[in-house]
Amino acid sequence: MKFIRFLLFVPFIITLSKQSHADYLQGCDDPEYLEYIEQRFAYLESRNRRLLNDTLQDYQRSLSNNSNPYKVLNSLSRHIKYSAQFEPIEVAELKIERAFDYANKMSIEQQIAGDVYDGFSSENHYVDIARAWIAYRTGNVEKTFNALHNSINDIDSALLGAFGPDFDLVRQLYNDGYVEPVVTYIKKTESFWTGKRPDALRGAWLGMINAGCKIQFDSIDTIKAEQLGIGAINVQKALGLD
Repeated sequence: MKFIRFLLFVPFIITLSKQSHADYLQGCDDPEYLEYIEQRFAYLESRNRRLLNDTLQDYQRSLSNNSNPYKVLNSLSRHIKYSAQFEPIEVAELKIERAFDYANKMSIEQQIAGDVYDGFSSENHYVDIARAWIAYRTGNVEKTFNALHNSINDIDSALLGAFGPDFDLVRQLYNDGYVEPVVTYIKKTESFWTGKRPDALRGAWLGMINAGCKIQFDSIDTIKAEQLGIGAINVQKALGLD
């Protein structure tokens, strides 16, 4: 059963500003914004379908070049989340099994030597995201949310810490009305994805969720929140960290 949209319980209220600088005068329901966001959704899906092919080619190239085993695993793990999103489920599941086969074949010596960057954190993240996609496509929402949240548990990844975790499934879940697990995911990213830019994005997303806006979960959302007239949010308070 889908979660009902709710307001975040934070010690202040996020309101839609009525200042004249707002580009979308009707706020989140402005027809121009709704048209824009639908175009963005279409673009992002098209981009991910392209990345499905691009990442597959990267993986196949790493195999043909007899690349370092970790590089092969890394290429495959990046491909897996797109496979789980678009390819037949049995194909995606076989690719997940293959990723674990590569990981198991890597010797302890290779890991100690530093061939394994950030302790498989990035690879585990992509595998859990893929598992969440598969669960969602098969209608198991509880398993979806568990896998989604597991994907950012105990993250120790310089890559994810710099660029952030995956938000493609988050975008789909939020657009389908599952607000609570999305909010939980956003809040949990604060433990490893830190800095002014992540704080600004979390602030924009939490403010847009409170306002009931459609969200693309992309870096441009900080600009769109301002154009929608959504006031600034105190991220530390919203996350319960002050």
